[in-house]
Amino acid sequence: MREGEVQKVARLKSFLIFFIPFIVFFFYFTSNNEHNPSSANHMQHEYVEIPEGYQVPSVNISVTEDKSGTWLLSVDTTHFNFAPQKVGNADPSFNEGHAHIYVNGKKINRLYGQFYNLDTLKKGENEIMVTLNSNNHGALAYRGKPISSSVVVENGK
Repeated sequence: MREGEVQKVARLKSFLIFFIPFIVFFFYFTSNNEHNPSSANHMQHEYVEIPEGYQVPSVNISVTEDKSGTWLLSVDTTHFNFAPQKVGNADPSFNEGHAHIYVNGKKINRLYGQFYNLDTLKKGENEIMVTLNSNNHGALAYRGKPISSSVVVENGK
């Protein structure tokens, strides 16, 4: 092998020694991030099935653009109370907890009340979804169907 070829091989080895661990760590950390929509944990906190005999909660949302150009999420619930002081309890709750907000499939935050400022949205269609969640973070469900509401808003700006 000529000296130039030896140098090229050495540079390739150096690059691969850096690049391969980088790719491994990148995929490990991005696949284990609970806020990553492609993560196995995304919206998979386990479902908390509402047992028969409990009032079944419901959620309805609306999203409106305000005069400043940001978007306001309004959340109305029935048979459900926000209980931020109890978030993280190990025991499931059926009629209290918090909500998770998703914009275009990506979880952006938890919600502990009726209103949330979504700030600006990307131009075009945006899907906003809210799920009701137990204090133990499990998504509430009734007869296997998650308790959620979603709307699509068009941002023309």
